[in-house]
Amino acid sequence: MANERSMISRLPFIIWLIIALPLTCLAKPGSIDRGGSISKEEFKSIVEHCESELPKLWTALQSVKDQGVDIKISNEKMQSPGKASGTDRIVLSSRFITDNLPSFPEDRLIIVLYHEFGHIVFNRNTPRNKRNPVKNEFAAFSYSLIVAKKMAMAGDYGPLEQVTSNLVRRQKTGNQRQKKAPHTLALNELIGNELWEECIALLNEKVE
Repeated sequence: MANERSMISRLPFIIWLIIALPLTCLAKPGSIDRGGSISKEEFKSIVEHCESELPKLWTALQSVKDQGVDIKISNEKMQSPGKASGTDRIVLSSRFITDNLPSFPEDRLIIVLYHEFGHIVFNRNTPRNKRNPVKNEFAAFSYSLIVAKKMAMAGDYGPLEQVTSNLVRRQKTGNQRQKKAPHTLALNELIGNELWEECIALLNEKVE
């Protein structure tokens, strides 16, 4: 167990190296396309809505796409706003983009996107026989936290405020209902570690 915790705790430093690379990597650019049963007209409307009403999210989508990820915006039934698979695919629920849901403002959707991309980064840089659900979730949470921290350092604190508050809430719920779930175990390792404390200090500096 100690070795497992040690291996998990080293992941953020690996992710720091990855995220420090230029956003345009050597991978062939991916795409942003329609999924499920969305028509061409509906997809065009979703894209126009995102460009005009959620410009930060649209910029983030372009950034992830340029790193070799195929992003599908789909009307299929999903339990969450997004889901990554393998090393090059993310599916996002169109409902969370178009319906202006109060619990999912733009800054939170940005975190969702980078969390899913964090899964892809982990899968790209970890052999299959070294992967496990807890490490994967830890990497995804860490990646979104690192991106949010970089945005805050550039003056945009919204994503960092969203990710820290929502992860604390999710950890509490997980420890009450799903103590052994990968998400809960990963959050117990993340919240309070060095990266987390740096992010909280950054938010506290803003308040001051």
